[in-house]
Amino acid sequence: MAINLTRRNALKLGAATAVFAPSILRAQGAEINVGSLTPNTGGGGPFGPNITASHKRVADLVNGQGGVLGRQIRLYQENSETNPETAVRAADKLINVNGVVGILGTWSSSVTLGIMPKCQTAGVIQMCTSSSSDIPMADEKGLVFNFQALSPVWGDAIAKLAVTRGYGSYGLMALNNDFTKSMVDAFAAVVGADKVIKEPLYYNAAQASYRSEVTSLIEDEPDAVFIPSYVTDFTAVYKELYRQGYEGAVITTGLSVGPKFKEAVGDAADGVIHGLPVPPLESPAYGEYLKEAGLEDTGNVQHPFGTAGRDQMSTLLLAIEKAGTTDTAAVAKAIWQVTTGEGKRTVYNVTDGLAAIRAGEEINYSGASSSIEFDAEGMVLGRDFQLAEIRGGEDVVLERLKF
Repeated sequence: MAINLTRRNALKLGAATAVFAPSILRAQGAEINVGSLTPNTGGGGPFGPNITASHKRVADLVNGQGGVLGRQIRLYQENSETNPETAVRAADKLINVNGVVGILGTWSSSVTLGIMPKCQTAGVIQMCTSSSSDIPMADEKGLVFNFQALSPVWGDAIAKLAVTRGYGSYGLMALNNDFTKSMVDAFAAVVGADKVIKEPLYYNAAQASYRSEVTSLIEDEPDAVFIPSYVTDFTAVYKELYRQGYEGAVITTGLSVGPKFKEAVGDAADGVIHGLPVPPLESPAYGEYLKEAGLEDTGNVQHPFGTAGRDQMSTLLLAIEKAGTTDTAAVAKAIWQVTTGEGKRTVYNVTDGLAAIRAGEEINYSGASSSIEFDAEGMVLGRDFQLAEIRGGEDVVLERLKF
């Protein structure tokens, strides 16, 4: 039966929240168990290890300072392999064997959505960096907090750059999943349906060949093609575009054109336009993250997902301290309070945040991946979006936008 309340309004009802979100209450004094479920291999392999490392760094730091509520954090790590079936098995273990209060770090939308039924039934908090528009609709109990912009935002931002280039026609082709479909729809809405030559083409990952799809994509000679996907399949698609002699503009996501893509296609990568949500480079929290990860500040974006891992674990632990319990209904409400509430004390790390909460202060945690403000559906607001073009094998920033 549908309930005509936004899930965040349900959280604000305080005690009534339990009606909407079953909770887990762990024995006080025991370790607080947290699950880290990250894409250490597969399509998210370039990003998962950074998320994993961030979870561990924050947990280790807090444990070294006495823990949360006087209890140590026990981190259980699992590799989703960027595969929903693998992730569901891992989530089952984390929930039913390890007894975690939350599962952090899921990356692909199919993984986040795949484990959601188990988490919803068990009352386990989820924190992800996924972009499917189905995520807020699937969360019926106010337990999911997304640290990534939804894919229509990606499509909107990338399309606005394309419009400034004045392309007269577009071909659209994408990996067949929730993430890219809604992105393509948003892109088409901004550039104008009259400029889209034909219906979008959708392909499956790991195909033996993309020749027929690419042939169809460019047969009417569009001025530009938009192909959002992941690096492995985009590399294969791009090579096929090159073989078939396409000379128009190629537009994609920043996920598609990392170091592996540039190594695979060499000088042929020049001219590819791409976009990606990125950390706020001027934020004190981002500067702190670089030091924690042992990175030099180059002025360029580093670890866009590792920063989110830091924010996920920090936010969860601050919320547990704020709630004074590991009851997940209370913790979900406290996540809202420590990030998007009316706290006058801005903090950029978990150490300062815990100290302020213990001193009775109301805090506003501002993170390394974004300012960490959630909308009514638990989706993060205020993400920076970077648009770039590959020139000489390097990403040259064209513009940074705020959404």
